[in-house]
Amino acid sequence: MVRCCRPVRLFVAALLASPLILAGCTGNLVKKRADREVFGILKRKSSKVPNSGQDLLDITPKPPPNLESLERNMTEEDFLGERGKVEMGAKKISLSDALSYAVHHNRSYQGQKELVYLGALDLTLARFQFTPIFSAGGTSTLSSKKVEAGLNDFINDSTLTSTGSTGFSVLSRAGTRIATDLTTDFVKFITGDLKSLSDSSIAVTLTQPLLRGAGYRATSEALTQAERDVLYSVRDFTQYRKTFTVDITSQYFRTLQNRESVRNSYLAYKAFNDTVEREKLLAETGQRPTKSFLYQVQQAQLSYDRRWRTAIRTYEQALDDLKIQLGIPVTETVMLDRDDFTKLEVIDPPGTLDDALATALTTRLDLWNQRDQVEDAARKVKVALQNTLPTLNAVGTYDVKGDPGRSNINVDGHRRTLTGRLDLDLNLNQKPVRNDVRSAQIAEQRSRRELELAEEQVRNSIRTDWRDLELARTQYELAQRGLSLSEERVKLESELLTEGQGTARDLVDAQQDLIEARDSVNSTLITHTLARLQLWRDMGILFIKKEGDWADVLKQEKPKGP
Repeated sequence: MVRCCRPVRLFVAALLASPLILAGCTGNLVKKRADREVFGILKRKSSKVPNSGQDLLDITPKPPPNLESLERNMTEEDFLGERGKVEMGAKKISLSDALSYAVHHNRSYQGQKELVYLGALDLTLARFQFTPIFSAGGTSTLSSKKVEAGLNDFINDSTLTSTGSTGFSVLSRAGTRIATDLTTDFVKFITGDLKSLSDSSIAVTLTQPLLRGAGYRATSEALTQAERDVLYSVRDFTQYRKTFTVDITSQYFRTLQNRESVRNSYLAYKAFNDTVEREKLLAETGQRPTKSFLYQVQQAQLSYDRRWRTAIRTYEQALDDLKIQLGIPVTETVMLDRDDFTKLEVIDPPGTLDDALATALTTRLDLWNQRDQVEDAARKVKVALQNTLPTLNAVGTYDVKGDPGRSNINVDGHRRTLTGRLDLDLNLNQKPVRNDVRSAQIAEQRSRRELELAEEQVRNSIRTDWRDLELARTQYELAQRGLSLSEERVKLESELLTEGQGTARDLVDAQQDLIEARDSVNSTLITHTLARLQLWRDMGILFIKKEGDWADVLKQEKPKGP
């Protein structure tokens, strides 16, 4: 016979009151506990993914970016017009700064991190199913009625009935489930009023599947898939970081290109101002038979004025768009560091196209996921086949009840019941499981096709990147040659016009070609740089550092297998 003492009553009372304690937990405590478990998972999963970094271990919203440490612009640029005055004192953002601001403040980037976090949070629940799960609860019922005590005499009869239960269950990886349950009149138990208290019992039940649902594979399938899904999400995010860096870099340089277009348009506009003044002087001194030349250059001057002002507007819009991507308020006055543009150079990656293809098929993280998902599909076929078996469960129960003849709460070892049984379900309705098996088999076929398609798409993207890189280099070389020719042509047309042998139309055309040639050199240089980054990204060797910048990939990142 087992008697319950006061310490035990206090323990059970605390256990029954635990929901009230948990309900009073603050949001910060919940966050702290969840973050500790989730970040522990992500840290272990990230260690298996090359270049995943530690970026996933913080999803706390960041305050607005602090730009006070940045260098300020102290030069007013004439080619920006009124915009030049606005940029006096503006904070100068380099490419490295831009990438750092983006990884810490870009809203879409933070959203991607939160998706990975939520996947790991789901995994904590899947793991929890294989730990002891406690439960506690109770009911209290108050009933009142009038009872006849004599002739025309009634009294109130009130009854308070309270029952409580507590227990836990455990599911093992082999499918064994153990459940316990303790029931008692918990109000009287807590208050110590033990008179007439005997409705207590302890029950332990063990259930072991023998056919359907038996074994590690069937029991742990949901957990196994949740574990792998978190790994997939870490890989996807790591690949996303590479794409994100290329996209921000592209937007940064294209914004700088728009600024250079403003400069080129302004130079052409100023050149035509000088031409107009010269033509006015020649017309006034009678050195021109007609004013046709003057009118043509004046019309061109107006056209270049419009083009210059339009270029300023395009640049301002591109800069505002970039601010949004960096998480900087659009009202903040900033400018980009032109040194990043002047440092650009045409660099061809070493190796051959075949080398690039082989590297991509080895290092691309999305291909790792595709290959693992083929394994997932094959595993699910085996689980589905096991579900076609009959259900045969071995169930054992051990039950100990209280002694109704005693006033103390107790459980008597002599009042125990031990039972064992086999539960059988032949699962004669095989249509649902048959369909599940066939669906799983088709899903496996589909996953293999998707892997083949993904590999072909990677090969296609590498071949496209390679061609784009070669074309970009050729276009850059042609643009440089075109710029030299345009400069010589403008010089020649200006001299001919001065001598009265040329035409204003020829000079206008030459100036137009010069603007386009300057823009083309800038554009093709940026295009080649971005094409190189895109090739590295698609090869899977773009190594992203902590602040979002990239390293020399050929030295910093070695191809790694899954």
